[in-house]
Amino acid sequence: MPTIKIQRTNQYINGARDYKIYIDGQKVGTIANGELKQFETTAGEHTVVAKIDWCKSPERLLVIKEGETKEMSVGGFKNSSWIMRIAGGLIAVHFILKATMDVNFGLVLVIPAFLLIGYYITIGRTKYLSLTEL
Repeated sequence: MPTIKIQRTNQYINGARDYKIYIDGQKVGTIANGELKQFETTAGEHTVVAKIDWCKSPERLLVIKEGETKEMSVGGFKNSSWIMRIAGGLIAVHFILKATMDVNFGLVLVIPAFLLIGYYITIGRTKYLSLTEL
């Protein structure tokens, strides 16, 4: 039987929430942080989408043959891990500067990260998750 195997990356962002997996518009299950799941399907063309709340991945078209296994990876938006680390570091720098030198411009450094995250949860919500075939 054809199988779609999906590996979720282990990331801090969205780590406590499960992604919902849809094949051909039908919910087939959920996948937790760092988990690997297999979903049996039929031979032919299938669209695969991962969703979390109102955000999702772009649709991926898979052509799968009888007895074949296709492997995919799903995770947060592109570069989400390092963007979140940088944003957290900049927030920490802001509070350190505020506490030690009464400098209040540190928050300006964080604005680009918040704008990027804001983009992914509004206009770019269909690209919030990355879903790639391996």
